[in-house]
Amino acid sequence: MRKMLALAVALAFLPGTLRAEEKAKQAPKVVLKSPDGKRSYDLAKLTGEGPVLVRLTCACSGCDQELPYFQKLQAAYNAKGLRTVAVFKEKPEATESYAVKKGLRFLWLADPDGKLWKTFDAKAMPTNILIDKGGKVVKVLPGCTKDGKNAQLLSAEIARLLQTAEAPVVEKSKK
Repeated sequence: MRKMLALAVALAFLPGTLRAEEKAKQAPKVVLKSPDGKRSYDLAKLTGEGPVLVRLTCACSGCDQELPYFQKLQAAYNAKGLRTVAVFKEKPEATESYAVKKGLRFLWLADPDGKLWKTFDAKAMPTNILIDKGGKVVKVLPGCTKDGKNAQLLSAEIARLLQTAEAPVVEKSKK
């Protein structure tokens, strides 16, 4: 069997998926492995430190156009404790190439088998899952908005969670 590539994601979760009625409850138990496989990222531990935005994404043109808004979102709330975890559905080597080329400034991993999509019962690509400090899923935004509207909606929710002013992620058009 071929050696696992550096960005493979290992998932450990409770049996079954997160059903719609559970989305307002606790996030599933998920452990993600680092690119070299030596470090684990436990979602419960991450959410114990502050809110976490799990971005189930890919490197398609729509997600690519959304990326600057999510980079800006992370930068705006980084010092206040937001942690963004982008999980790509591409193979690890493609994910690494994309992440380096785009200069991703948040944690990114590869899940080519889509296990995390099944865990969160995600039907759309991308799907953004905002989890508050403590592990409660507070917002699920499926789909792509190339104009940054999803990132701005999440900014409002993150600001509420962090009890801070909302950061502008999308520049307002001048009329």
